[in-house]
Amino acid sequence: MSSALTQLIELLSLEPAGEDRWRGVGSTNDGAEGTYGGHLLGQATAAAQLTIDDGRPIHSMHAYFLRGGEPGQPFEYQVERVRDGRSFSARQVNCFQHGKVILTLMASFNVTATGSSIEPAPPADFADLPRPDALPDYRELMQTLDPLPFAAEWALAERGVELRPLNAPWCPAGPSADGGIRHWIRAAGLPRDDDALQRAVLAYQSDESLSDSLLVPFGVTWGTPGTMFVSLDHAMWYHRAFDLNNWHFVEQWPGVAEESRGLAHGRVWSSDGKLVATFSQEALMRLESD
Repeated sequence: MSSALTQLIELLSLEPAGEDRWRGVGSTNDGAEGTYGGHLLGQATAAAQLTIDDGRPIHSMHAYFLRGGEPGQPFEYQVERVRDGRSFSARQVNCFQHGKVILTLMASFNVTATGSSIEPAPPADFADLPRPDALPDYRELMQTLDPLPFAAEWALAERGVELRPLNAPWCPAGPSADGGIRHWIRAAGLPRDDDALQRAVLAYQSDESLSDSLLVPFGVTWGTPGTMFVSLDHAMWYHRAFDLNNWHFVEQWPGVAEESRGLAHGRVWSSDGKLVATFSQEALMRLESD
């Protein structure tokens, strides 16, 4: 297990702070004034899961980013046990910093069951994708670029989740055919029997570059001067159990941009082409050219 993954697990391991209340470490080296949204998503998901007593897994979450988190300062998570039914449980999580709510998240949990299924086809070029070992990892790729597309604190940081970029404006292959960002991910060293941790890690990772796809058509990144780019909300659905010790393929693409807001979408596939998760995010977009 890498030291960066150890730090990520520690980030998602919350400290009790009262009844249904937990404290999480603050953010560092995000390359921006605020906190990386995945930091909040991962910790809020972890907090919600700590109130589930029978082990039923989270199957969806919907979050709103209300304020930017201050780096270096801890967060507190208050969980409300909205409902516990025979098959489903619902939790609401409010994340506080300096006494103010900066994120609110609703999560739903479902007893594992069998039923009718629809299995979507993976991306059309899935069988021909370069394997992860044939691609540089994110940091290695960034070290070849001058200038960096993002702040060095973000671009050159060690990552807890190993990321092998395939399609992006900063990749040799460029963006995907639908103008999006695609990569392989893996977190080798996670406990295989800790499903809650696996799902919290994927929530953390799901904010990595989802909304960045919205900026691809405009030839800018969130690090470009004159660009204001802020996440507004985030939704995620877990379709099946998974193991991030194995490689998974993430595809992301821009949906629509209008009235200074954009909506991007993403999907996570196992290496054998099974759909693991779907996610979407809306972001505020104000570009210098607007």
